[in-house]
Amino acid sequence: MDYDGDGMLDIIVGDRNGFIHYYRRTSENPVTLTKEPDLVCGGVTIDVGYNAAPVCVDWDEDGERDLLVGTQGGEVRLYHNDTIDTDPVYNTYTFIESSGSAINHYRNCPQVLDMNQDGKKDLLCGANDYRIYYYENTGTNAEPVFSGSESIINTGSSGARFWVNDWNEDGLLDVLASNFNGFVQVYIQQSTSITEEGGIGLQRRLTPDLNPFSSSVTITSSGFGQGTLTLYDMSGRALLTEPFCGSFLLSGSGLAGGCYIVEVRDAEGTAALKLMKL
Repeated sequence: MDYDGDGMLDIIVGDRNGFIHYYRRTSENPVTLTKEPDLVCGGVTIDVGYNAAPVCVDWDEDGERDLLVGTQGGEVRLYHNDTIDTDPVYNTYTFIESSGSAINHYRNCPQVLDMNQDGKKDLLCGANDYRIYYYENTGTNAEPVFSGSESIINTGSSGARFWVNDWNEDGLLDVLASNFNGFVQVYIQQSTSITEEGGIGLQRRLTPDLNPFSSSVTITSSGFGQGTLTLYDMSGRALLTEPFCGSFLLSGSGLAGGCYIVEVRDAEGTAALKLMKL
């Protein structure tokens, strides 16, 4: 990820002892990295005890990148960024909760992305009990709310760790998972990239003319009235919102390569679609 906003990808990594290291990229060709001081909170080096598992995301959609950290004890800490996005400063932390209690999975390894394609960031947690847990966001993108979880993958051995990406480049997100056995398992998503709300079912659908796409893609719909179209990146950040009435030409200009989510909403509900930009 680009931690300092200079256009080059850096590395933020947690270690066994509970600290979070920052390696800043200083050149692209050749790739060089400079070890910066470990991340701090309130002027004190962050120490979560053991097995820090960090992920950076704009949690509250204020334009500033925050920090989530999974811990050995099982909680997920949220460090709110109190300054600009290119130079994060953390002064306090809270725990991410579900149904009013702190989420807890021993040796928690979290990731944040929109799993159900509704335009809101959800939470995934890899745990020591073999499993990967899915927490659906029932609140808003700026104020996530979780009310329980479901186990979506059993890796077969303790220490579940994972990454979500489009492994086979079909425009659908897949899961790469590992555990203490040392193997890497690939879980390929087979379903189409459409979800609906409002009880109308498959009569309400979105269809792209190209997916993956390069320069542009035309999105058409069936079963929708006049509404709005919103484009999200995979962290759940809204990139654009435009009126929608049956068809929309989405330009790829200015979009980096990767996965995006298009959501169309009208008075009857929503549908969403995953897109792959080449």
